[in-house]
Amino acid sequence: MEINSEVQFYTVTEINRHIKFELEENPHFNNIWIKGEIYNLTYHSSGHIYFTLKDDGAVISAVFFRYANKNLKFKLEEGMSVLVFGGLTVFEKRGSYQFNVLSARPEGAGELQKRIEQLKKKLAEEGIFEPGRKRQLPFLPKRIGVATSPTGAAVRDIIKVALRRFPNIEIIIAPAKVQGDDAPLSIARAIAELNRPELAVDVIIAGRGGGSFEDLFAFNEEIVVRAFFNSRVPIISAVGHQIDHPLCDDAADVAAPTPSAAAELAVPQKKDLSDEIAYLHNRISTALLNSYTRDKTRLRNVVSKKVFRDPYEIVNFRGMLLNEMENRIAFSMKHIISGKKEEFLSLPDITHIEKNLVRKLRHRFEMQVQAIHNLSPLAVMGRGYSIVTDKDNKIIKSVENINEGDTLRIRLSDGRINADVTSVMKEK
Repeated sequence: MEINSEVQFYTVTEINRHIKFELEENPHFNNIWIKGEIYNLTYHSSGHIYFTLKDDGAVISAVFFRYANKNLKFKLEEGMSVLVFGGLTVFEKRGSYQFNVLSARPEGAGELQKRIEQLKKKLAEEGIFEPGRKRQLPFLPKRIGVATSPTGAAVRDIIKVALRRFPNIEIIIAPAKVQGDDAPLSIARAIAELNRPELAVDVIIAGRGGGSFEDLFAFNEEIVVRAFFNSRVPIISAVGHQIDHPLCDDAADVAAPTPSAAAELAVPQKKDLSDEIAYLHNRISTALLNSYTRDKTRLRNVVSKKVFRDPYEIVNFRGMLLNEMENRIAFSMKHIISGKKEEFLSLPDITHIEKNLVRKLRHRFEMQVQAIHNLSPLAVMGRGYSIVTDKDNKIIKSVENINEGDTLRIRLSDGRINADVTSVMKEK
């Protein structure tokens, strides 16, 4: 077959370069995610990583250049299922295409989630997530601080909601990167900056709008979580998320699902406060008016009393009562003394009564003495009787108690006689 010199043709280099250009400029093949398993993994001494991505039906070569993998937070392994982000390119010298990887993560973020769980356990053991250490937000902050990206939607939402709720509130923004490798340190510095005492910030809102798991990952980094925990000022976590729950939510004093919700939590509604103040003002005014009216009426009643109208009249009246009572007491005492005096004068002569009483008592005493004397054994013996006893001083009442030869003792009115019995005769 003859070749026509007028036929247009490409060199191999040109066709490979053309294919490379078409691939790299085609949006369908760039800035895309590919899912696959890693095989033929090679960590080159230059720092580049070469591997093959494989699924059940095909394979594709991939390269992860050093400049892109230097911040990779996990190690690629054979057989690992991953999601890689990047674009297709052509290696011109060999005429082969490959996937140029810009970032990678384990499929389903399993490894990252494992890191989060490990960090969560570590910080929980330190007490960083204890509910008891969380503080109440100030009721009416004068100044709020916002740690977020100054160009993101989150800061606009916070400012909009805060100023709508309380138009004259002060807002201080501490710019921070909220995505990328530098984000954790930037967020921590912004929070520390808002804690400076001279700024007099009453409450801090730190966060960002929604995003993917990777976009929000900075708020799971240890330096950020500790910055939330160490904040001297009460802090609200405002990371917009639906499913993922960043660790900073647990370390913050309050967690809000979105930046707008955080602004609503931090800033009260000025109109509601004004309405409540007006209501309380009306209640206080009414209470004061009622108290004033009540006290005024009471004062009028008191002033109208006689004691205040003519106090001297009260004093004079009390003086008259006192004089009358004094006269009544004096009259009563005179009457009592007069009666007792008459009773005393009417008493008989005490001396005469005493002599008669003594004479009667003496006569009675003499009669009793005479009766006692008449009944005395001595008086009987004086009429000629005697008392006979044996040697044991037992009174002899019968001759049957006496035997011849006994010694008897005879008691007379003027002495005693001892006699021996010579004979005993019993009268019939």
